[in-house]
Amino acid sequence: MSTLAQDLRHALRQLRRAPGFVALAVITLALAIGANTAMFTVAEDVLLRPLPYADASRLIAVNPDQPGGPRNATSWLNYRDVRDQTTHSFAQVAIYSDDVGVVQSSEQDSAGSTSVVAPTISPNLFSMLGIQPLLGRTFTAPEGEANGPAVVLLSEGLWRYTFHADPAIVGRTIRVNAQPRTVVGVMPAAFRFPESTGADIRKGIWLPLQPTAFMQTSRGYSFDYIFGKLRPGVTLAQAQAELDRTAQSINHANPKTANPLALTAVPYLETLTGQVRPVFLGLVGALALVLLIACANVANLMIARTLGRQQEFAVRAALGAPRGRLIRQMLAEGGILAMLGCGFGVSLAWLLLRAVRRLPDGTLPRAESITLDWSVIVILGALALLAALLSSILPALLVARTSPQRALQSASRGLGTRSVSSKLTRSLVIGEVALSTLLLVATGLLFHTLWNLQHTALGFSTTNITGFTAVPGDAAGFSNMAVSTDTGHAPVSVAVSAYGPVLDRLRQAPGVASAALATAPPLSGIDMHTSFRILGQPQDDAHRYTARMSAASPDYARLLGTPLLRGRMIADSDTITAPLVIVINQTLASKVFEDRDPLGHQMDLGGKDTGMLKPYTVVGVLADQKDTAVNQPASPLLLLPYQQIPTTSLYYPALLKTVVNFLVKTRGDVPVAPIARSIFHQVAPEYALDNFDTLQQTVDRSNFANRLGLYITGGFAALAVLMVLTGLYGVLAQLVGYRRRELGIRLALGAPRASVLQMILRQGATMVLAGLVIGIALSLATGRLLHSFLFGVAASDAWTYAGALLSLCIIGAAASTIPALRASSIPPMESLRDE
Repeated sequence: MSTLAQDLRHALRQLRRAPGFVALAVITLALAIGANTAMFTVAEDVLLRPLPYADASRLIAVNPDQPGGPRNATSWLNYRDVRDQTTHSFAQVAIYSDDVGVVQSSEQDSAGSTSVVAPTISPNLFSMLGIQPLLGRTFTAPEGEANGPAVVLLSEGLWRYTFHADPAIVGRTIRVNAQPRTVVGVMPAAFRFPESTGADIRKGIWLPLQPTAFMQTSRGYSFDYIFGKLRPGVTLAQAQAELDRTAQSINHANPKTANPLALTAVPYLETLTGQVRPVFLGLVGALALVLLIACANVANLMIARTLGRQQEFAVRAALGAPRGRLIRQMLAEGGILAMLGCGFGVSLAWLLLRAVRRLPDGTLPRAESITLDWSVIVILGALALLAALLSSILPALLVARTSPQRALQSASRGLGTRSVSSKLTRSLVIGEVALSTLLLVATGLLFHTLWNLQHTALGFSTTNITGFTAVPGDAAGFSNMAVSTDTGHAPVSVAVSAYGPVLDRLRQAPGVASAALATAPPLSGIDMHTSFRILGQPQDDAHRYTARMSAASPDYARLLGTPLLRGRMIADSDTITAPLVIVINQTLASKVFEDRDPLGHQMDLGGKDTGMLKPYTVVGVLADQKDTAVNQPASPLLLLPYQQIPTTSLYYPALLKTVVNFLVKTRGDVPVAPIARSIFHQVAPEYALDNFDTLQQTVDRSNFANRLGLYITGGFAALAVLMVLTGLYGVLAQLVGYRRRELGIRLALGAPRASVLQMILRQGATMVLAGLVIGIALSLATGRLLHSFLFGVAASDAWTYAGALLSLCIIGAAASTIPALRASSIPPMESLRDE
């Protein structure tokens, strides 16, 4: 221990004598360690940390799709069969669905409505998760049965902000979707199930899932998600085998099903993190490259210092210091630098994590749980140790090769060691250039992707268009869709009683150029699908199609500037008493009708099964719009007149009685929220308005993940390039210092200064070009890993590679110029006199 203390004290004295070297080395390591620590913290909290539920590793999502596909909803009947037929693998099986609703603070209050997310959950889910309420209790089994008691659970956020943390809230009656419900409990803020709902669940509610008669008879009613907990000792493969048998049983009992059911068992955590996992792994890999470049840079700096201290090490070796002691000395200096870098890296990581927590809600799953903790500190220490070893081992090996006799001979000046160090430093710089090439190419490809996304044809205009959502006070919810057989006493549609008058007043408001309604406008996230048939075609599965469905008002396409390719758009005359019409998009026309003219064809939207008793006639073909994402092609779309949705049909509650989107085009920068709230207060005061955003903000939000990836990768690449710049400069400056006597002799013997300048530039160019060749090979080899993140650009795009090469060549030339100019300006006589 005393020897170690002596080494550390001597290392501190040596480092105090070189403040510039220490500052550069510590800053380099701090940037690399801080960025790595922050990214590891995010990856650990998002991808690795277990969910805050009992036995979270045994929680399984049962997906009705093929492995690797997106998660889809399924029916209550499928849930019932999974629950009853998988008892060997699952201890419990629950069901839930995403939904929205409107809350009023009392049974009599219809004003001041608040729109909330309102997931419906089977009562056993709470015991499965092991969650206790903050106040009251959770749902009981009878409350999850058909026609069970009307109860509700509040989130802690809603309880505090809407009900002012009323301690007597349990047992109180409030109105949810215009129906009285009894509050049975308040869930703690940490309970955010289902996590897929996002940050809105912080002020949401939970309702018991009570199967309706329609849910208990129709397998096509797919709005629910199955969730289970494995029995202790049961593997995922065993559960999958039992699910396969269950799916075969369901398919055997329903032979007329067009698409056979497949059930896939997926760890619940993966359903939340599956989409961001490749992104994080890619960023972690990029940061690892940055750390390697930083260590190489510091190693180069330490090698340069080592060569300047050859006399010191030679004297110590001549006096009997063992080589192991000299190696420990270098490792001690590297360790101190690494710990200093670690200390500053903690501060940098803390700042970066603060920035991460300020990202828009929904950017990262589980973002609220991202914090620095002891496990991160352990990783930070490991990174510091790794940095110390990587940056110190080569200088230590050089010290071990020191020959006291040769080093003490002034004529020799340790040339053997210098030749070895020259090779090492050049190799390190070549490695830095190669890794920087890899990062620059990735940045270029992501930049090209973002450029393509921002300049791709959207199929609609975003200029001066603001959207918002309106939820009726008596919202039906997606969980309560049903077909009514009482067509003789059909209620008046909200399209007539509320939406029509609201649209008329919006159009007349000052500063408003146009207003329209659409249940699923572009990039809204609402994805309502239906199946349909074309009358006159064979009634077989091959001629049964599916498409997204949206209800819209007449001004919808004109407001968005979406071209009409054929026929006409929805008109004011398309009321419930007029002939039923429908408009389709170009993708659907190409898929279903191919080269035929779709106008005049009639579509069957389900008949008695859906309550859409009469066929709809195709009257127009609309150009495609980017509907689900800017980087995804348009999907087939059916656009129905909002006044022609029968109130007795299955689609009326989902399209018009749950959530509707309004679009308002203004003349200039006119605030829409005050206008809309005033009009709804006069016409439909029980409606809850929310999500006021410009359409451009919606488009930008859809591209945010791509921009964030570009910014982060670009930051890494800029850091790497800066290190290459300093590393290349340091190596060439070191080489000039080594060869000062030789260069002075060359100049004294008449060598042109231009030839010396060219010689140094050529050495710099050799290192840069060697690194570029290796970097291009690495980029081509790893390009396929970036394929899923790219849009409109190939992973081997020649222009991107050319830009990266040109950038590094310019940087290499800049880093080489100053040492070359210094070499060419060496005074020959002064150099010879120094020798």
